[in-house]
Amino acid sequence: MTVVDVAGAHIGELLDVVALCASETAVVTGFLLERDDDQYRVSWAHVAEVDVDAEKLHLSCLAADLEPASIRGDELALVESVLDNQVLDMRRRVFVRVQDVLLETRDGDLVVSGVDASSGALARRFGLGFLSRRLPRRSGDFVPWADVNLIALRLSQLNFVEAFAELAELHPADIADVISQVGPRERAAVLAALNTGLAADTLQEMEEELRTAALQDMPLERAVAVLEQIEADEAADILSDLPDELAQQILARLPDEREEDLRELASHPEHTAGSLMTTDFVALPLGFTAGAALEWIRTERPEQYAMTYLYFTREDGRLVGVASLRDLVLAEPGQPVAELMEDDVVDIAADVDEEEVGRIMTKYDLLAIPVVDEKRRLVGIVTLDDALDAVLPDDWKQRLPRLFR
Repeated sequence: MTVVDVAGAHIGELLDVVALCASETAVVTGFLLERDDDQYRVSWAHVAEVDVDAEKLHLSCLAADLEPASIRGDELALVESVLDNQVLDMRRRVFVRVQDVLLETRDGDLVVSGVDASSGALARRFGLGFLSRRLPRRSGDFVPWADVNLIALRLSQLNFVEAFAELAELHPADIADVISQVGPRERAAVLAALNTGLAADTLQEMEEELRTAALQDMPLERAVAVLEQIEADEAADILSDLPDELAQQILARLPDEREEDLRELASHPEHTAGSLMTTDFVALPLGFTAGAALEWIRTERPEQYAMTYLYFTREDGRLVGVASLRDLVLAEPGQPVAELMEDDVVDIAADVDEEEVGRIMTKYDLLAIPVVDEKRRLVGIVTLDDALDAVLPDDWKQRLPRLFR
């Protein structure tokens, strides 16, 4: 557009639109224009008319009243920072490329209503408006401004807190989807900005190749802290995909018990119960009462997700029974667990084939199955999600929930 002052003189060309983005609504505060190779700013209050058809911006002030171009920290230059850039559609969790920024008047203000990612918007920019009306529109082409996250821009400004404030509220699976669409730099920045627990949950939702790359990009101490938060069976799988030198460095920095568990899990052949099992389970002495078992759980607050079943063992670690958490909650506090547990436990050995594991679990309707050694000592459990994950087709795995979260 040509910029015209109050006297009707052509004083420059419009360069950009400046909007204040301090809240969910982006309000236009001014315009940047170029005059004689210099750039100036005019406020929205000094705009008399925006004549789109004539491509003129009429001002209510003189050229002498213009100020040098400037932008505050909470403002955006929409052409420079938004147009032709990728933004994150927070509703659909996908990145879109902005082909147009849509403005509308509200109560005397000019506001940003959203962004247009359609091919029609691109055609309009090239003066092919007649063609844009013939191009198909998709439901995701228009993104309301409230759903726009300028993550790419904020990353370039190293403003990580602002960039990820909204992402941290998403489910880990959604965060994993988001960072699968960005480059290594952005992926590393996202994971670094998340707290350790959320980073661990997000890592578990990522594709294996991206997950491995993400861990390799982390500082060593951060990788150790994140891996320590991941379920043991999943952590062992992740370690097996890492370069051996890095895996050994991480293992050496883990607590001794955790290191021992992961080395044990990694030692089992692929496609066996041992490779599927986790050492995250709750085992209690046979002599407990129902009340004592529940009190132990309240006191110890075990981090294991798979607490659907509680396993009971003798002093030598031999498995003798299993009870559901529901059974304990409904039992009288003084009732011995030996009376309410199921002593005919379905279990498997660590060398059982993964397909056989799945068959046994589905036959007996089990959410988890204990893995025992030759002396019937409890060494781990296989949860149903891990058993199915091993035998289902790849396209089904994305739909498989984590049953114990």
